[in-house]
Amino acid sequence: MNKKIIGLGLTAVAVLGLAACGNRAAREKGKAKTDLKVAIVTDTGGVDDKSFNQSAWEGLQAWGKDNGLSKGNGFDYFQSASESDYATNLDTASSSGYKLIFGIGYALHDAIEKTAADNKNIHYVIIDDVIQEKNNVASVTFADNEAAYLAGIAAAKTTKSKKVGFVGGVKSEVITRFEKGFEAGVKSVDSSIQIQVDYAGSFGDAAKGKTIAAAQYASGADVIYQAAGGTGAGVFSEAKAVNEKKKKQKSLGHWS
Repeated sequence: MNKKIIGLGLTAVAVLGLAACGNRAAREKGKAKTDLKVAIVTDTGGVDDKSFNQSAWEGLQAWGKDNGLSKGNGFDYFQSASESDYATNLDTASSSGYKLIFGIGYALHDAIEKTAADNKNIHYVIIDDVIQEKNNVASVTFADNEAAYLAGIAAAKTTKSKKVGFVGGVKSEVITRFEKGFEAGVKSVDSSIQIQVDYAGSFGDAAKGKTIAAAQYASGADVIYQAAGGTGAGVFSEAKAVNEKKKKQKSLGHWS
């Protein structure tokens, strides 16, 4: 499901909170209301992944607009094509004068932990993980299992086949919370509903997501819940394709 609302809200809160901690009071400078420079370093998938990275970037843009700033002039993003880009992008952001830097996703944990130790005058935020004993790092986590639980209830009340699916990106503690929360929600409504669970091994492989969704639909699932970042775009794509086919056949559609 979409994290856009949660991501935007917490991004704004964290920005304002750390700005206050840094004693950077908002001030008028032309149109700008602050001299704080903020950047995000994405996980793989980029700012157009229709998921976690995108929601963070939209949140930062909203903050920038409210403060009279523009991309490259007060805020920006540094896109990671692979894990090897994390450290480089964090270093580039800090050397470019950004004083508040967000790492979008638990995978950036090690890179942020190291760069924060080397740049104690810069504030960092790790999303979806916790870094301890670093005064210049804030950790933002979510009750992922609770949102997934509600999605499970919705899936259980929607399914006609009594078969639903879960598609995860990379298997991890965070995504497992989504999986187990979804499962608990489904079972709270009807313990006889079957749940098929598959992991793509990637947050940026829409083709793999589409293939997994196709297999789950073919096995009888009519509702799929995904926590897979950009990979999830493939799940939605397959749901759309199946529904278009079902529409022509005047039969019940599928959900994701």
